[in-house]
Amino acid sequence: MGKTIVCSGKMAESPYIIADTQKKLYSIEEICYYVKTSIYSIDLGFFCPELINFIMEDLGLPETAAKLKSLVMGNYFLSDVITALFCGCDLYSKEEILETVEMVKYLSNMPVWERQAYIGYKKFEERKFLSALKYFRATLREENVSNKDYGEILESTGICLIHVSSFKEAAEYFHKAYKYTQKTETLTLALLALKLGSQDKEFHENAKELTEDENLIADAEKMWKEAEKAAMSGMNAKNIDNMFDKLKTNKVAEGYKEIEMKLEEFKVEYREGAWDGPVS
Repeated sequence: MGKTIVCSGKMAESPYIIADTQKKLYSIEEICYYVKTSIYSIDLGFFCPELINFIMEDLGLPETAAKLKSLVMGNYFLSDVITALFCGCDLYSKEEILETVEMVKYLSNMPVWERQAYIGYKKFEERKFLSALKYFRATLREENVSNKDYGEILESTGICLIHVSSFKEAAEYFHKAYKYTQKTETLTLALLALKLGSQDKEFHENAKELTEDENLIADAEKMWKEAEKAAMSGMNAKNIDNMFDKLKTNKVAEGYKEIEMKLEEFKVEYREGAWDGPVS
């Protein structure tokens, strides 16, 4: 989970699995840690009957479970439910509990669009781009978003799309963002995203739909070539060259083993960037 947690209570034989993130929780301490570190995306729906039953049956904490059930069914504030949960173990101090409660109250007072955007940016900072994308798109459907914020959210959506989806769709979002931000850098991002998803001829044809500024297109191509050169001279590219050199020199088994290891690294990197990885 990112840090060592000493569990003083019972450990469940089978974990409780969070539906949205597929994270596995085995103890009351892990549940508390998950809630605190994901506080910006926790709501009363998190404390569903399945979780409460898990706390009662699998963790052997009937009093904590009964208190949570009473608060949830009584439609109490989320801060009250979280306080009751945290008091079910000794993981957090009184000061840490109060700090979390204040954050919950702060988030609850935000307009819907602002809270959605806040969660999106938090997920973005954690490099959980697929999850961030969900919240950014939800924000863009809300009303009362200022033009400045709308443009910035469109731009952030484009960056998420670069990581998890379509380069061309990302270019479209950057172009939409430019209409709000009027920043040259945003339009350059649109051109670079288009370059990622296009062949040279196709790029030049479609770039004209984004801007008539030939100098800006030329600058974007220059940035692309510099980035490409840096990437090809980087350690990852050299490692890949070494792998294929081994294949050419009949060290086939060794070469394929390294390729498989590198592919696994890429998969892990993608999962950690795009999805919430499992707790355990």
